Amino acid sequence: MKELFALKRKWILLLIPISLFIIIICRASAFIAEYVFARFIFRILANIIGAVTRWFPFSIAEICLYLLPIIFLYILIRFIYKAVKTKEKRGFYIGKGILNAICFLSIVLNLFVVLCGTNYYRYSFEEFLSFDKQEYTKEDLYGLCSFLAEKVNESQKNVKVDSEGVMELSYESTREFLDVAGDVISDYAKDYPAIKYSIGKVKPVLASKYMSYTRTVGIYIPFTMEANINVDTVAYNQPADAIHELAHLRGIMKEDEANYVAYAACVNSKEPDFIYSGYMLAYIYASNQLYEEDIELYRKVRDTLSIGVKRDLVANSKYWDKFETPTGNKISNISNKVNNTYLNLNGQEEGTKSYGMVVDLLIAEYKELADESN
Repeated sequence: MKELFALKRKWILLLIPISLFIIIICRASAFIAEYVFARFIFRILANIIGAVTRWFPFSIAEICLYLLPIIFLYILIRFIYKAVKTKEKRGFYIGKGILNAICFLSIVLNLFVVLCGTNYYRYSFEEFLSFDKQEYTKEDLYGLCSFLAEKVNESQKNVKVDSEGVMELSYESTREFLDVAGDVISDYAKDYPAIKYSIGKVKPVLASKYMSYTRTVGIYIPFTMEANINVDTVAYNQPADAIHELAHLRGIMKEDEANYVAYAACVNSKEPDFIYSGYMLAYIYASNQLYEEDIELYRKVRDTLSIGVKRDLVANSKYWDKFETPTGNKISNISNKVNNTYLNLNGQEEGTKSYGMVVDLLIAEYKELADESN
């Protein structure tokens, strides 16, 4: 009986070549990645998993993260005990343990591929927009930054601020804020069939403050279909961060595209907090690019920012300065390297720099709007 069970278990190992084959065909065909996986297989599995996990007010993935070391230690001690106790079957137990570990990794790999990996190779979200990326000049970038600076100044007037003039979220609770985030992306997705379906929810990370040591503001966990965000950061970041992770939850895996969806969903909503957050996200990425190309033009735009916007930017800098410690910097460097490697392995050759590539989409949209107004 044991031999039969072990034989059946070996079939799980086939998930490794199956997973690799799926990635190969999706890399070769964006059509298959889009219509076979993203809009069919992924959508079905994601809705099933999301339908369960969405009812938990906390992040199941985060709880599992805390429990995994305990479970791993228990399994390891039990494995060593059996291997030592039964000398005559030591080889059998060691072989069985190795087989179990590989089978577990096979299942994890296959779930990752189906619930996340194939979506890196689907059609670019640009395919569903009314404009295309194109070459742009420094003047185009300056024009975009000036436009966004005007928008952040206008939208900042509509948000709630604390006694120091720094934005604070206008919602009564974190739960209400995150529920609104789900509504915001659902409203935006109505015009885009590629993401027009509802699945899991965005969850607050309980250890958000400690998450900041990794310089991470959000993370999508495909195994539980949860978008997790850091709710300890300054207020203006959080709405756009929530939508960014929800974009991943709906199958938009490329970081620049998730950033664009975050921006577009926010600024097209009716929520003042989200509108301001969306414009701030776009302004920061665009102005950072302008700083790299022409520091004088960058300063010229920066000087047009209102006092309220500047207070928020200063508050953000002060927040992250708290984690500029030797330990914090080491954790941040490790986190950045891990994320960079992860993105490289999933076809994003630019690694963490891909986040900033949202500027290409922002300029394309800005130029289209400029052409329409002429």
